Amino acid sequence: MTDTRISVRPARGEEAAALAALHTRTRTAYYTAGGLPANELISANQISAYWERAVAEGRAQVAATSEDRVVGFLMSGPPKFDDIDGSSVRELQQIGVEPNGWGRGVGSLLHEAFVRRLHADGLTDGVLECWEANARAQAFYARHGWRPDGSRRSGPLGRDYIRLRVTVPL
Repeated sequence: MTDTRISVRPARGEEAAALAALHTRTRTAYYTAGGLPANELISANQISAYWERAVAEGRAQVAATSEDRVVGFLMSGPPKFDDIDGSSVRELQQIGVEPNGWGRGVGSLLHEAFVRRLHADGLTDGVLECWEANARAQAFYARHGWRPDGSRRSGPLGRDYIRLRVTVPL
């Protein structure tokens, strides 16, 4: 990625398939870095409906270059956790950046968009799950103020998904 002029905007319906493919690339990069064999991951075809739904529901945003090339995504929505009050917390469901663009600030732009969405909804609290073996993501979220809340669920390779929370005052 050579274009440094990245903006975040709502995802468009025609981008759902490309978002599924980008999601597959990002998942492959972090799961294989954590030791999971690539052949155990689902394909873009298997997650296309997931992205079509998220885009249609207005839960997806993209980071795009000035040439409108999508280089990252954000998905958020009501929390899926039974013990979290959805009226006061929003879930950051996905941040993904083209793996060859990691470390260039795109993820932080997407995180800022999540915070703007929180505030637009009149909220200050966010929640997410992160695979324990994804040290890169954990470090990213820690830099942005996220902290484990003690909740865990089983994940691949005996490594749990850990739940993180953040409060970002209005």
